[in-house]
Amino acid sequence: MITATVKVKVSDAAMARSLIKSVEPDNVNMKGLTVNGRASAKRASFNISYNGKIETFISTLEDMLRCIQAAEGILQKITKNKME
Repeated sequence: MITATVKVKVSDAAMARSLIKSVEPDNVNMKGLTVNGRASAKRASFNISYNGKIETFISTLEDMLRCIQAAEGILQKITKNKME
């Protein structure tokens, strides 16, 4: 079993929950993959485990990081626009 934890600093719990929800569609239908998200007031945490080849795990982790980064950027723009 291969595991990793990704932690992302956020502005508030609502942002953390939104970030976790935004990557949920990527977490389905991959045999041996488990992704659990947890939101707190200052962080979105993702615990990722995979029972398979390391190369596949690395590719999956890279894809997930890209998705998290894109979602975070969009959520920050939405938050900024709401404040204006």
